Amino acid sequence: MSGSASAISRPPDPGPAPVQLSAANVASEIAASAPSRPRVDKARLKLFLESQPGLAAPLRLGDLHYIEDAGGSNGIALFDMEVERRTRPFVLRYAPGEQLLKQKRFDDEFFTLKALRAHGVPAPIARWYDATGEAIGFPFLVMERLEGRAPANRMMHSTGLLAEVGPAERKAMLLQAAGFHGRLRRAALSPDAVPHLVRRGEGRTAIERELNWWLREAVLVTASGDPQRKYLIELNRWMIENQPDARPPTLCHGDGQIANLMYHDGKLVAALDWELSYLGHNEADLALVAMLIPMHVPEGVAVDGLPSEAEIVARYEAEAGAPVEHWAYFKLFNLVKVSTIMLMNGRYVDDATAEALWALNADDRKKAWAAARAEADAR
Repeated sequence: MSGSASAISRPPDPGPAPVQLSAANVASEIAASAPSRPRVDKARLKLFLESQPGLAAPLRLGDLHYIEDAGGSNGIALFDMEVERRTRPFVLRYAPGEQLLKQKRFDDEFFTLKALRAHGVPAPIARWYDATGEAIGFPFLVMERLEGRAPANRMMHSTGLLAEVGPAERKAMLLQAAGFHGRLRRAALSPDAVPHLVRRGEGRTAIERELNWWLREAVLVTASGDPQRKYLIELNRWMIENQPDARPPTLCHGDGQIANLMYHDGKLVAALDWELSYLGHNEADLALVAMLIPMHVPEGVAVDGLPSEAEIVARYEAEAGAPVEHWAYFKLFNLVKVSTIMLMNGRYVDDATAEALWALNADDRKKAWAAARAEADAR
């Protein structure tokens, strides 16, 4: 055998290794690829605020302090301002650059927050908004700042509020998350309370209209032959054809992430980020709570104080004063939204990571669809 390098047989280069994502670190992967958010021109914000009823120039406006690990696709800045001879804390939430969700509007969220406060649902107090983006260059919403903390939206069992407490308190806080959605169901805010949320798209029912709203989001960011788009179209068709005969729709949060809840001294004091709220059936939000709790457990790590799905459902039902309905169907309904968001986030990462994002919930989708089929067959 020749000793020359050219005679050595080598296996072919396999190329880069597939991207491996866990449910616990997916938020970090997305955040790492997201472009940095532009800063707000304080002078333009001040000029806008001085034009609002009840506020007069010159306003005393403090510096803007940006919170990077919050707000999802939105920018978040905290500031103080003197109002009625008192210095008060506020939160600015703004939408910089291209938006992940094309159909959302800050005026919808503003009017939702107004309705929530009027009906005693714990939520921030909305003060001012500009849905056009003309005032500061970005659409935005200003709210009064509440005292409290929200759990981390990345690795929530490993860092932040839920990681700092003991098992009993952790379990109590997570069950409060389930209970909140039960209380929202009991509150039963009808289309008359939030008329701005009545979907104007195609569909006979609230279920159809919400499903079609999300399908439009997927269509807006994919090509006609995209296999993931085709999958979502097929899933949408099945869900509309097999939708249950559900109760009348009421206000749902729409993004039931546990990171969208604020706690103070272990008690839930507000639900944040109502930008995806809609009229429907909040079993889907409860399904997201139940899905996220085990998802955020790092591989190989034991986390004590996590409620089971049965305990989550029981707490919801106790607060709602009514049973969960069509649970398998609405668990799949939740995965329609989660999968669509994974698809849209894939536009901001490399191809391998995009495939890993889509694959992340593949087994969950398969199992949930099978369970929903069985539930539909049993009706």
